[in-house]
Amino acid sequence: MSYEVSLYLNNNFIGMKNTFRNKLMLIIVFGVTFCMAQSKKPAYFDNYKHLTDSLSEVYQIPACVMLAVAYQESGGGVSLVAKKLNNHFGIVGDCRYDISKHKSKYRYYPTITDSYIGFCKLVASKKFYESMKGNTDEKLWINKIAATGYAGDPSWASVVYSIVVKHCR
Repeated sequence: MSYEVSLYLNNNFIGMKNTFRNKLMLIIVFGVTFCMAQSKKPAYFDNYKHLTDSLSEVYQIPACVMLAVAYQESGGGVSLVAKKLNNHFGIVGDCRYDISKHKSKYRYYPTITDSYIGFCKLVASKKFYESMKGNTDEKLWINKIAATGYAGDPSWASVVYSIVVKHCR
């Protein structure tokens, strides 16, 4: 084999090794980054954890149930209803156009805390509430809330429970 052919083959082999290494490193970096992004709890849960812990003591509704419902209904706090009306639960009611300047079927709350309290009061007004107070079974709570017609989507309870499993444990 001539020197030129040998040099050409060696250079291409080295190039192939480097290309393979580069692709492998890219896959590893992407994979690690993706896994970290998937396992990272959204800031929403940390932002409202203290509030839900306090409300859980008062209303005896699991904090993670409140957080998961609010996260689902408000898109993690970024939905228009959450931002304009401070309504993190999709609760229907007076939007207080005179204050919010936003026409909507959803209720206006002066603060996000008021929205969380409004959710707790709504749940506390349901027939199942007295028998559930103090129960820590998040799945049961979510199913009871769903059974009252809280959300129209039949998969709502399973979606909310998957949020509990993913971000509250």
